Amino acid sequence: MVGAMRGLKCALAFAATMAFAPMLIAPSGAIAEPLSAAADKSGIFRIIELKGSAVKWGGPQMGTGTTVTYAFATAPVAFSEARNCRAMEPIDALLARSGIDKALYQAEAARAFDAWSAVADIRFTEVSDTEAADILIGAQSKPVGRAFTNVSYARSAASAVRPLEKSLICLNPEQPWKVGFDGDLNVYDLRYTLTHEIGHAIGLDHPGTTSQVMSYRYEERFATLQPGDIRGATALYGASKKLMMVETLDVQPASISGTPRPPMPAESDDQQFRALSPVAD
Repeated sequence: MVGAMRGLKCALAFAATMAFAPMLIAPSGAIAEPLSAAADKSGIFRIIELKGSAVKWGGPQMGTGTTVTYAFATAPVAFSEARNCRAMEPIDALLARSGIDKALYQAEAARAFDAWSAVADIRFTEVSDTEAADILIGAQSKPVGRAFTNVSYARSAASAVRPLEKSLICLNPEQPWKVGFDGDLNVYDLRYTLTHEIGHAIGLDHPGTTSQVMSYRYEERFATLQPGDIRGATALYGASKKLMMVETLDVQPASISGTPRPPMPAESDDQQFRALSPVAD
């Protein structure tokens, strides 16, 4: 992720989370911020925890909803204090390299945001102002790995929950990308990858188990959020009205339990850090 953008204050602390990656990578010179996560007892979700505090958008209370804006990078931008995505640029070259239409890419990104809004009380609005946007998405200026996310929060008084102020999502333009599943785990599906990265951008870490979209392994066995993803998101933002209407789910203020959906066939559609490393055969 990248570093210094107008409007970000020095008081912000940046932490890097890799999409689909088993380790934390901090570029040299970046703030060395310890990264840990709070997890439920089952280990199927983990919440990012920085210096003893969970981080989320909106009010500093767990289980409360909010609205978050996002934008796509339209020009090169730098974030000097970020660990990941320190420099980003528009996604155009990445799309051209993989033969993906820009309108299709933006539609896939919108669906990735919708996946989280469908289960948790967090709403996303696309804006054109890249500086004011809460979440900024672009391509890495210095390609590495596969995909990364960087989150920042204000250094306010210590509390159990601190509000996020900026999240960055960056994709490697030199890697091949696709739309949909085809069984090739060396080429990642954009929507699945963005869904995973957005999870980091709103406060979720890699869980201690696999078979969740937020797990660090990229796989094409399911295309929708899994029980741990849902429980983590609702722990942070509460359940969406849509989810509360589903009779088969038992909705609690900060958690949800229910029956996992069956895996999607391999031909369907879905995303690490090697930030997702392919599942071994």
